[in-house]
Amino acid sequence: MVIIVGAGLAGLACAIRLQEAGVEWLLLESDDHPGGRVATEITPEGYRLDRGFQVLLDSYPTASSLLDLKALQPRYFQSGALMVGEEGWERILNPLHHPDWLLSAPLIRSFSLREKISLGLLASLQCLRSDDSLLGQESGISALQEISRFGLEGDVLEKFLRPFFAGVFLDNDLGTDASILRYDLKKFALGRALLPANGMGEIPRQLASRLASSRQRYGARVQALLRKDRAGDCVFGVELASGEKIEADHVILATDESTSCLLLSLKEQRAWSQVSTFYFTGNDPLYEGGLLVLPEGKNALVRHFTDLTNTAPEYAPKGKRLLSATVLNPPVGDLSGLVQKEINRYLPDFREWKFLQEIRIVRALPSQIPGFHRFQPERRPTPNLWLAGDQVAHASIDSALASGLRTADEVISCR
Repeated sequence: MVIIVGAGLAGLACAIRLQEAGVEWLLLESDDHPGGRVATEITPEGYRLDRGFQVLLDSYPTASSLLDLKALQPRYFQSGALMVGEEGWERILNPLHHPDWLLSAPLIRSFSLREKISLGLLASLQCLRSDDSLLGQESGISALQEISRFGLEGDVLEKFLRPFFAGVFLDNDLGTDASILRYDLKKFALGRALLPANGMGEIPRQLASRLASSRQRYGARVQALLRKDRAGDCVFGVELASGEKIEADHVILATDESTSCLLLSLKEQRAWSQVSTFYFTGNDPLYEGGLLVLPEGKNALVRHFTDLTNTAPEYAPKGKRLLSATVLNPPVGDLSGLVQKEINRYLPDFREWKFLQEIRIVRALPSQIPGFHRFQPERRPTPNLWLAGDQVAHASIDSALASGLRTADEVISCR
């Protein structure tokens, strides 16, 4: 039997592949629901609050093959963004999805013709490369250095590239390895970002619904691995916090990195990004279009915000609207007033909106600076023990799913 510890996206994908292969498996999850960091809270009033602002890209290959996107009732963002600063608002759209916008592109004041050409070249080069070549190895330089190589250091950086990709990487300094920038540029250029109508939590719920319920155990926290000898060369099962011991031929840790390190008695070597999502509600639309709004400048408190109901009306009860605002590495304390004040600078009507809730994720994403692979735990520390998820891959929804499938295939091949 195979025990999978963790019912996040990697663990669920792993279980699906094992089930399809006819392998006996058991999924153990400490929480009371699947999904890990991909979750949605429904308030008594009917607001859908995702656990941090997240989107799914329909250009993700593993997600597109593993998920029934139609059943998720996808609500698509427009491919682009609204840039906002002291000089006003400007809309930038992806010409691959909005070809009519090409007629307006030369009129954008926010950056020069040279910057527009360089940005198009940077994105186009990535679209010509395979996913494996983009993510096959680290670049050894940061995303910011890659951007600088293309001469994109002026207004295009502070008005578009930094606020957009800082929100993706949860890294305002853009110190993330350039290989991830290249991959994400390709996926955003070729695909569309979407929200499931009922929240991002529908993604793990859909995956879990494909699995035998009798093999999924929630509220089951693994506190130790059972080892056959002191050297720890073989794991024969797990021990739960309740004291129950469950034996297995193979164990897969599809947990977060800190949990895996704790179970393996390893010192965690990577720093983590922290992020807060602030939710506000109002009655009237603030702007048109399903777009992210990007406040300019490196020192903006709010990295991006969006009226979610422009994209997915189901996120708020009838007659109400829901806005999310993202703050990276927030200081301790109540920041809701500062967040509202900053958005008020650009949208005076926002002062009528009311603060709903802050969702703070202390350990949102592990560091992915150049060299980060050296600091990840070993994927297979013993012959019958595997690790899966963003602890051993790059951090994204698709990579988590792909890691789960790959790990399952390796276990199947060892049987």
